[in-house]
Amino acid sequence: MRFRIVALSALAAVLLAVPVRADTCSLGLIASLDMTILPDGRFTVPASVNGTTVNLLVDTAGVFSELSNARADSLKLEKKSTGQEVYGVGGKITLFSVQVASFKLGIHDAKNFHFGVVSKAASQDGVDGTLAPDVLSHFDVEIDTTHKKLNLFSQDHCPGKVVYWTRDGYADLPFNLSGSAADIVRNNHIDLTMQLDGHDLRAVLDTGSENSWLRMKSAIQVFGLDEDSPGMKRVSLSDAAYPVYQTTFKSMSAGGVSDTNPSVFVVEDNAEKAFRMAHSEKSRDDPVYGVRFDLEPLIVGMNVISKLHLYIAYKEQKIYVTAPDAH
Repeated sequence: MRFRIVALSALAAVLLAVPVRADTCSLGLIASLDMTILPDGRFTVPASVNGTTVNLLVDTAGVFSELSNARADSLKLEKKSTGQEVYGVGGKITLFSVQVASFKLGIHDAKNFHFGVVSKAASQDGVDGTLAPDVLSHFDVEIDTTHKKLNLFSQDHCPGKVVYWTRDGYADLPFNLSGSAADIVRNNHIDLTMQLDGHDLRAVLDTGSENSWLRMKSAIQVFGLDEDSPGMKRVSLSDAAYPVYQTTFKSMSAGGVSDTNPSVFVVEDNAEKAFRMAHSEKSRDDPVYGVRFDLEPLIVGMNVISKLHLYIAYKEQKIYVTAPDAH
């Protein structure tokens, strides 16, 4: 989508225009942003849009950086249709765009930046929008919930030389960066392999989700679980118009890093159903021209991520992980 490419090039050029030491094995800090931890465990960072401070939810599994409909209206921004298809857990989403004259992260200012706007999305107190991989993937991203810091670093450094906060051991987890011209759901999502009770599952790292989620199809096929299985409890979520179940697994792990007894929500995949209703079999399945819809079975949310100190090296396609209090 052209408006996104133009905006991102401007932001990357501005943020990367900071001095970096000649020794490229040293990390070049671009911005250090204070986190505000929300009651549900997710977090926002401050930014400035047209001179107004906004709080953006950091969403590593988002599609486009967005402003809320309420914030776009309060800033008197003109919303334009994008014609872009976006799908969420609840189904198909209508996406608009707005152009802002100034978008600042830290001291760095991008001009004529475009945000997405989901006109019917529910607003949340303290959240004015999202900061998504269209921005994040141009940098290395450190998530330090213990010290409430989101740090953005230059990607110009020696591979593997990033864990500066501890001399103790760390895990490095390889991942694939999803997204292509034919992928209408994911764009630069962190796609890695996790073990859930010993079963390998493709997973996406999602700081925009309070909880971890397993798709019902995988619950049935991999674990033999269904709505009536012992330990599966139906739960009521205020923003869910579809059945959601909650269960506890023994462990979720990757690269020797493990979370014991993780709580996981199990959900029917309305996004896939909506996509299949909107597209013919040929448009879905053509190997050359088809529009693909390929979601990971497992979403790893903040109930797990908050227990870790992460450094996401997007260019290397590795996540470096330690305990949150490692020093």
